[in-house]
Amino acid sequence: MNRRKAIGGILAFTGISIASFTGFNFFYGTSNRGKLKNYKDLIAELADVIIPPSDTPGAKEANVHDFIINFMESCSSNKEFNTFFNGLNDIQNTCLSDYDRVFEKCTNEQKIEVLNNLDNNQDSNSFLTKIDTKIRGRSFFNILKTLTIEGYCSSELGATELLSYVPVPANYAAITTITPNQKAWATR
Repeated sequence: MNRRKAIGGILAFTGISIASFTGFNFFYGTSNRGKLKNYKDLIAELADVIIPPSDTPGAKEANVHDFIINFMESCSSNKEFNTFFNGLNDIQNTCLSDYDRVFEKCTNEQKIEVLNNLDNNQDSNSFLTKIDTKIRGRSFFNILKTLTIEGYCSSELGATELLSYVPVPANYAAITTITPNQKAWATR
């Protein structure tokens, strides 16, 4: 037997095994479950930049960060959880390298710039982006935005302050007219 072929086969087998194990851990590994509570302040700041306080309460006041943490810990797939967890670490590393401080300590303009960069990198109409989404799942920013909006609209503050909320609805009207500047209805 040729020694070079044998050594090459062993190295190839080892490389394939390591790549398979790494891919398995990315899609199915659960080693980071339970650690999102350490990122509570970061998630609260990220949600508050997406839905800032104005004449209605912001996402931080509505405790959207608790909703995001509970959803990611309990209901998300391992692939989405790992994408979200790695995205949080990437945001912190980006802020540390660009601004020499963590995201929570950045100015409001810096926070908006970081999230705008994440949003601008998402070209949802691109064919390659659609393929990437099919293979790797939703992006970190897509998950964060979706959960922030869902958490805010289903919170008590969001349903009563932002949306029109009637605790005991009256008669059902299939066709209604909407007045200018009318709030959307809370359905939960």
